[in-house]
Amino acid sequence: LLLGEAINRTLREAYRAAPSGLKRVGRQTTAKDFRDKHRLALSEAPRLEKVNEAGEFKSGTLAETEESYRLATYGKIIGISRQAIVNDDLSAFADLARRMGQAAAATEAQLLVDLMVSNAGNGPQMSDGNPLFHTAHKNKGAASAISVAALSVARTALRRQVGLTGELIEMEPRFILIPPELETTTEQMLTTLHPTKADDVNPFSSKLSLVVEPRFTNAARWYVTADPAMSDGLEYAYLEGQEGVQLETQYGFDVDGVRVRARLDFGAGFVDWRSWYQNPGQ
Repeated sequence: LLLGEAINRTLREAYRAAPSGLKRVGRQTTAKDFRDKHRLALSEAPRLEKVNEAGEFKSGTLAETEESYRLATYGKIIGISRQAIVNDDLSAFADLARRMGQAAAATEAQLLVDLMVSNAGNGPQMSDGNPLFHTAHKNKGAASAISVAALSVARTALRRQVGLTGELIEMEPRFILIPPELETTTEQMLTTLHPTKADDVNPFSSKLSLVVEPRFTNAARWYVTADPAMSDGLEYAYLEGQEGVQLETQYGFDVDGVRVRARLDFGAGFVDWRSWYQNPGQ
């Protein structure tokens, strides 16, 4: 039992330590089961109209849409013989826990990246039949390198997003998401400058936070996204009551040793495209 507690603590610490850029720009939630998780969205309320002299109020309605995704189970079993445990003075347990925790975190991170870059980099298909990033969604820009002008176009596109009934919605840019190849350039872009003239002012120095996703393989493509706490976009979920990686150990009788099983119930999807913008880069 003491060994089981030790390996569980080590696994949890390693799991939390492994970074994921996309988790920072997504919203965490839970799912009750493995059926499709439906995310319904209601439109903004209709505009108010002037009431005539007779006091007649006109009726209005709300529009709705739906996106969905589901959880899947991921796991692996690793066995350690009694001889290995004794010979390694029990450190094999700690090393195995660390590695399995990192593997679970890496699995989540890669699943999020695969979702993002699916469909030739345009993202998953949404309920309207178009991929996440599409000209019809007004969230895909003309290929250009990161610059003040390109970021201005991205910010304007997010500010101009409308809801289901065509009304403007609040969509404030919060993060710029990039591959490692663009990290230095973007840091220079976001650095606070002390300009000598007005034209040298960097308007994005304190407006956007930098997020690097090392698992991106496209060295040019970059994204701007709104705060996931304030708007719908990328969402990832765990099975309710079993958030994160779960560890089980089995002590053998027929086999002299211990088997460790890591299980992860995880799923992700985009529930709205309006909070995300992509530029293919160059």
